[in-house]
Amino acid sequence: MDIIRKGRKDFKCILCEKRTKPGKRRPLCGEANKNLRNFLSKSFLVLPNDDDVICDTCRRKYYREEQAQVNTPTVLTTDTNTNDPDFMPPSAPKRAKLSSPLSISLPISSTIKGHAQCCLCKKRGPKLMVVPQEARFNTFLEKNIIIPAGSRCCPRHLCTEGFTKEANEDITSVYTVSDFNRSGLLELIDTIREHALKNKNARIDFDKSSSLNDTDFRNLTGLTITDFEDLCSHIPNSAIRDTRVRSMRTCIGIFLTKLRSGMSNKILATLFNISKDSIRKAISSARDAVKQHFAPKYLGFDHVSRESVIQNHTRPLAQTLFGDITNTTAILVIDGTYIYIQKSGQFKFQRSTYSMHKYRNLIKPMMFVTTTGYIVSVIGPYLCNSKNNDAKILNSIFKNNLEKIKEWFETNDVVVVDRGFRDSIDLLEEFGIQIKMPSFLKRNEKQLSVEDGNTTRLVTKIRWVVESVNGRIKQWRLLDKVLPNSLIPYAGEYTRFVSAICNKYRPPLNSGNETEDLLLGTKMLHMSKKKNELMERVSNENLHSRSGRWQKIDGNDSVEDFPKLSEDDIRDITLGVYQLKLAKSYTEEHLENDEYYEVMQQGHQLIRVRMASRHTSSKSHNLWITYDDCCIKAWYCTCKAGARIVGTCSHISSVIWFLSFYRHQSCKGNQAKQWRDYVHDANQPEVIDDSDSEPEE
Repeated sequence: MDIIRKGRKDFKCILCEKRTKPGKRRPLCGEANKNLRNFLSKSFLVLPNDDDVICDTCRRKYYREEQAQVNTPTVLTTDTNTNDPDFMPPSAPKRAKLSSPLSISLPISSTIKGHAQCCLCKKRGPKLMVVPQEARFNTFLEKNIIIPAGSRCCPRHLCTEGFTKEANEDITSVYTVSDFNRSGLLELIDTIREHALKNKNARIDFDKSSSLNDTDFRNLTGLTITDFEDLCSHIPNSAIRDTRVRSMRTCIGIFLTKLRSGMSNKILATLFNISKDSIRKAISSARDAVKQHFAPKYLGFDHVSRESVIQNHTRPLAQTLFGDITNTTAILVIDGTYIYIQKSGQFKFQRSTYSMHKYRNLIKPMMFVTTTGYIVSVIGPYLCNSKNNDAKILNSIFKNNLEKIKEWFETNDVVVVDRGFRDSIDLLEEFGIQIKMPSFLKRNEKQLSVEDGNTTRLVTKIRWVVESVNGRIKQWRLLDKVLPNSLIPYAGEYTRFVSAICNKYRPPLNSGNETEDLLLGTKMLHMSKKKNELMERVSNENLHSRSGRWQKIDGNDSVEDFPKLSEDDIRDITLGVYQLKLAKSYTEEHLENDEYYEVMQQGHQLIRVRMASRHTSSKSHNLWITYDDCCIKAWYCTCKAGARIVGTCSHISSVIWFLSFYRHQSCKGNQAKQWRDYVHDANQPEVIDDSDSEPEE
């Protein structure tokens, strides 16, 4: 296409169309400028006339580009397009950018162009910013409006990802036609092509926070957008190399999605539309990066001091029950969690990972947790055969002084454990550490004594937090499913990384209120020193053998003098919510046509109730409750923990909840689904056809 340009008195540059001064322009006529005229004709489709000029700036760019081509060797391959004027070998230095005249008009709307006023709100001012290329392209992509290069706008219209939401809505076109030069049109085409390739290679985009909402981020990664941004800020750009198909943020997103969902690499490759090898490399790179730059900051005995644990991560109730008046005792809850693994083809490893307790192959990380749910450290994982029980694992950790644990603990510090750590008592006492553990049943006894039951309740009131922490970690489904053998070497790293995430981005499980915890702890300590007088009365008066009439409670008329209580009052009796939750299930099982059965009156304001065990249908428990007109006075149950005074067992809480609260409700709510209606029972009697019972004629 030949473009004929007329001479001008102002001597504008043929390329940039800027007015040139006499000393800063060069005419394009003559034999000396033949190469320059050929270059302009070939690259920009411009045919200079004898009176056309070029400015020194554009001419210097041309000479720099020509010099770069002379000094750069050209390696021709079968894919080399030697006819392309913009072709440059991969090793060539970046060329200076030349602009061609505005010679192409397209019917695309555009905004105003200028440096003096904002292209959006038309406001004039000296404090204007150049509109970024990304914002210009997003506007064209979403609204089909061109913002010319070099246009200015107010700073308040811009954000990290381009225009703000309000500014994007206010963008309006002024012209119906947009003028392009060759360079600008090629730049727009390249940007569209790059955007198309990016969308093709990534169906889920973590590079832009606006591409996914907060719910999508939480479902995929377990983190909110803000938490994800903060996690990425801990990883330096040099830790994960960007490639054509994935960036550092994409690698972190793929790694978190793998942990959160537990999906295989094949499924992740389909979701992110990249190869399975790229998924594997992304996970490997992200795992190494977070292991080095994130996890050590929020996990391990060296990341938090003992004083910080006492001041910031210890519940006041724990200090009241097991600490001292100076509040200088560090209290940790220790337990092992399970990660199930595939059955290994290596027989020795298979035997070493087979648990006789779970009857499955698994490995066991050891968790060190504060009383608020903050994870101090995760050590392991360990094997789980008889030679690697909880006690031996803990003994090994202290003997080998892993993470300098012996220097972290001090004399009179407390660890709360379960009965599986009984063989660690002597070793911990050598280091001056107190160990709090639930009591054991004595030989030939079927029920804990009152003192042992009360002591056990004090321990379980604090120890439950480690079980909740284990459940929180298993929300990342890769750790909750059967781990493939190929991922066993990284099981410890995955567990530590998830624990660090919980420490950084999850709230405490129960920090407690100082006043309420102090009152509750004082109450529990006072009650733990009492005797169960009702148990002695049952034994002395032989109430368990006394006969009577069992009856059903069909309304408020039965046991009408039983006090009416609220759920908060019942929670003050149970000293927790676990027994109250089980009480509703026990009540549902013992309700028959809205009637509570197996109740016997054995004296003034003394009732006896017979309840079936939730574990064994052939086993039942007897319980007694004494009361007055306004409160519950005493209780006793024949179950394993029924003699304690500190709180109640689930059987007693069920009776109290039904008699004092549930039966007085006008709207009792929907009953739980009867799942047995959806499952067949082989013991159902055979259906008899009515025709068989009719008399024959």
